[in-house]
Amino acid sequence: MPENSNDPIDLAAHRERRARQQKLRAAAQASHGADASAKPGPDEVPCIRCKEPIFGYALRCPHCGVHFSGRAEDFAPNEGLPRRAKAIVALVAVALLLAGLSDDIAALWWRMK
Repeated sequence: MPENSNDPIDLAAHRERRARQQKLRAAAQASHGADASAKPGPDEVPCIRCKEPIFGYALRCPHCGVHFSGRAEDFAPNEGLPRRAKAIVALVAVALLLAGLSDDIAALWWRMK
């Protein structure tokens, strides 16, 4: 740590410390198992960078250090498809169903006449 705020920062030492921290985190994750850390609990969301569970009100991830411009839950990935995508899938399914049944519908129509 520089004694004076005007002293230059030793980048090599900083990078070495950062690499040691990342190795320790990787070892801790490996010892805990991947699926244990993958499921966030109540009031938790996965971090957008490291995917570790963090509290939704966090402004910074304690694992990887990413800063959020707001709350972490604002940046969490949404589960499932958005409503618009679901509507498009439903319309395509109905169109395909009608296209497959069009011959049967036409035959019924002609029998009724």
